[in-house]
Amino acid sequence: YRAEARRDDVAIVRLEQLYPVPAEALAAALEPYRDGTPVVWVQEEPGNMGAACFWSLQFGTSLLGRHPFTIVARPPSASPATGSPAHHNREQAQLMAAALGAVS
Repeated sequence: YRAEARRDDVAIVRLEQLYPVPAEALAAALEPYRDGTPVVWVQEEPGNMGAACFWSLQFGTSLLGRHPFTIVARPPSASPATGSPAHHNREQAQLMAAALGAVS
């Protein structure tokens, strides 16, 4: 998605550990970026599932006091998946467009 959108200015960092919060690893990953560079947590699960709620509670709107922090996720839902491959593909495309647009 990043290549298709021609967004070479977007870095993707994958976290393997959520708790305890890997503050040192996050700080090291974000060190090359200026203060104020936006950070977006992107997840495929609905916003009421996965780690989105956890990160929102941990950081609010500022990650490590240096970076504006937002979350991009599917709309809240009782189910983690739509059950329809066609609908999933549409949602996935919308999710990635929102994620890449959030860091414009």
